[in-house]
Amino acid sequence: MGNTAPTVQKGVEIMKRQFGTTIGTALLSLALLTSLTGCLQTAQMPPSSQPSQTGTVSQVENAIPPEENRCFSSPVISWDTSPDGKGFYRPGDHILEYYSIETKTQFPLCSQSGCSHSGESCQAWLGNQIQGFAAYRDLWYVLSVEESTHAVLWQIDPQTHQRTRLCDIAPQDDGDNYYFSSGFVAHGYAYLHLNHQLFWEDQVVEEPSLIRVNLTDGSVETLVEDVPVTFLGAGEDRVLLAVETFAVPPLSEEEYLKQHPDGNYYVYLQNQLAEHGSGGVELREYTVDLSNYQVVAKGNVWVSSTQYLCRYGDYTLYAVDDTLYVYDLSTGESRTVSEEGDLINFCFTAGQILYLVQTPDFFVRYTDVEGGPTYTLENEGSQEIIVFAPSGECQDYLYGLYSGKLGDKEGLLTKEDYFAERYENIIPIS
Repeated sequence: MGNTAPTVQKGVEIMKRQFGTTIGTALLSLALLTSLTGCLQTAQMPPSSQPSQTGTVSQVENAIPPEENRCFSSPVISWDTSPDGKGFYRPGDHILEYYSIETKTQFPLCSQSGCSHSGESCQAWLGNQIQGFAAYRDLWYVLSVEESTHAVLWQIDPQTHQRTRLCDIAPQDDGDNYYFSSGFVAHGYAYLHLNHQLFWEDQVVEEPSLIRVNLTDGSVETLVEDVPVTFLGAGEDRVLLAVETFAVPPLSEEEYLKQHPDGNYYVYLQNQLAEHGSGGVELREYTVDLSNYQVVAKGNVWVSSTQYLCRYGDYTLYAVDDTLYVYDLSTGESRTVSEEGDLINFCFTAGQILYLVQTPDFFVRYTDVEGGPTYTLENEGSQEIIVFAPSGECQDYLYGLYSGKLGDKEGLLTKEDYFAERYENIIPIS
């Protein structure tokens, strides 16, 4: 019953791993902006000890971000590439809007004259209580709450505007409700973090689980429950999960309920963790049918607080202590990216692995996902902040927040300008 995601805490003392309930991409977006713009320092390392190359990557590949392992984005705050890569999809509370880079305008994706954009007759309509959106393989997928208690995955054909309730998780008891907190689409499936809210002994309990929905027929499988787990990505043949273990092995659910017929197994497991502590995290590579797994790494395994930016197609990032790795979901192979200093945070940006280290000064490094030289951003010489924090991209542009010598602004920057650090070319978003 668990999607409990490790996050990285920033401050004077850097906590390497702390599990806390995932509450959706919206807060992950805020975590990115905090961790990359509010808490870190950068400085230039003396040339004799600087491991990275000077200058910038010679050529930026202006590619549309891959569809596989794409995160469901949160309403209002997200900037997702359109399928053609020419602009951004902006899911709102009810409808889908499009930001045109060419015209610098944003408008509903509806061509009907006189449409009020307020119901299912609107071509851009997503739903009433939207919690996530993903464009995948020419279709739209929407996470929503229906009837106030049902967790629903919708499939929408943007050409015909046909809406299909692909998956509906409904409560069995009065007072219970379900909702999706986040999820990903990968190789024909949606991997969704499902939360079940219920009343037990005069308290509200939230039982999380990780489920998988077949996007062809809507069939549902429960992959992991009862233990904290983080979805790191899925390939055609494997699924990568970070699973927290127990210092003292708990009773099985059957054993526990036999001894405590009126008990709550999830509460029991949480109490076990609180009383006896964690046995560490295992990074497990499962077969795609979840029938077997092998341990890729264990111990102080952690993933970035900016989880939604830590997958790029069939590549995913994770760390063990201060060593950063990239894992190839198509081959099952891991490669070391960095063992330098104290690793703070990491994500993908325009096909590059962007990471922050303390040596003891803070540096912003990046390297290509396929390997090669490592570069350092000068970051306007700032030792206080990361001046441009990207949190969305299309084919040619990055979206992010800038806070540097030119003032504070929200805007777009070409990928080429980003790596060349030409922040004067930011296109402001009003």
